[in-house]
Amino acid sequence: MVKSSDPSDSSLSIYLIITISSMAVSIANLEGSLRVLDLTRSTVTLSLAVTLYNIFFTIMSLSWTRLFFGRLSRRNIIIFSLSCLFAGLILISSNSTAVVITGTVLVGVSSAVFSPLLTTILIDYTGKDVVAVARYNLLSSIGLITGYLMGGILEPVIGIHGILKLTSIITCSLIPIALLIPRKYAVIEPRRLMYISFIPHFTGRIRPLPSILFTPKIIYSTRKLIGDLIRMAKMKLARKLPLMLLSTSVLFTGISVFFTPVPAFLRNLGFTDKEIFVIYLYSASISSTSYAAIHRQFHKSIYAWKPLVLSTTIRIPIFLIPLPLIYLHTMKIINILTIGTMFTFTGITWAYITTSLSTLVISMSERGEKDFLLGQLNASIGTGTIIGSILSGIIFKYMNYAGIFIGASVLVGVSAILYYKAWKTLIT
Repeated sequence: MVKSSDPSDSSLSIYLIITISSMAVSIANLEGSLRVLDLTRSTVTLSLAVTLYNIFFTIMSLSWTRLFFGRLSRRNIIIFSLSCLFAGLILISSNSTAVVITGTVLVGVSSAVFSPLLTTILIDYTGKDVVAVARYNLLSSIGLITGYLMGGILEPVIGIHGILKLTSIITCSLIPIALLIPRKYAVIEPRRLMYISFIPHFTGRIRPLPSILFTPKIIYSTRKLIGDLIRMAKMKLARKLPLMLLSTSVLFTGISVFFTPVPAFLRNLGFTDKEIFVIYLYSASISSTSYAAIHRQFHKSIYAWKPLVLSTTIRIPIFLIPLPLIYLHTMKIINILTIGTMFTFTGITWAYITTSLSTLVISMSERGEKDFLLGQLNASIGTGTIIGSILSGIIFKYMNYAGIFIGASVLVGVSAILYYKAWKTLIT
């Protein structure tokens, strides 16, 4: 096993893994969507593919600490994730829709692990939560920019298949780099964690249910059971973390409803694949620029609430910006300016949303639980994107793009209200 005691070597290996894995995921996600559209010409099938991606992303977000902690080191977990990402990139280049979707699922599995794991490694390395979150987001954004830039430049030259194969080779080269992460950052202690603390109360209530069913008090007992469940749910939602996770699921439901059909919408407006890459590159560049400003603003985690609420609220009108393009036959330059404006504000708000969420979740975690709670955050994001991608297909089928944009805007508005309630909640 390769070891390194040089701090510069440690930081370089961590930074390279974050940046290049983000680059590979960005290419896999966008190219996967374009491949599904090429093979099926169906926005509904694209919605199905995104839904499956999000389902497996959520499952892995909930289970990765239980699967790996106490069994694998962080190095080996990274190698596992890189292997999934490598296989996903290869499968996405297939000419079979089912194989392409399978590849996107493997990318979702790897993405669910990379984010919380690499963030906590950076926290251990820097010793500061806010610095680690800001640095992770910046490096991840640089990776996204690199991925979209590479796709935009190389797609006309080597095609989608060539880009995917090249990216898979680059991803595979990260495996020996993962071995350079020092042992003190690579080893994790096994621990047992309870995911939903009110489960014992629930099972305690239903344990005597068979005998209750055969007594004259059945109606009263059933009502009491339902009442207990409602009270327990209300108690949980009177606490910051559960309410914030619920708000996050609602927010990402709206985001997923909006962005799932965006590649198809851009193609309908006349944008080429190269131009689509450039659009996503532009948005990622805006986010990357914003991270530097965010880092200076978040001196303490409590300062993250206000930008989270504001950036979520700003997305309400943002998601309505492309609405006129559905009905007006505008010139290409108008389409470019409209879409550019939309992606400018989505890029800025994305930087604030992601940094705020990670900072707040980490601030609420006890010692040794950062990996787990970041996994919960990813799970709430994944749950929202699952629901959103399913809703997106249904809404598009009956109300086309107008329903997509309006529905997404409404959902984001609901999440902004819930975030504000979580911010003002005193019980933690």
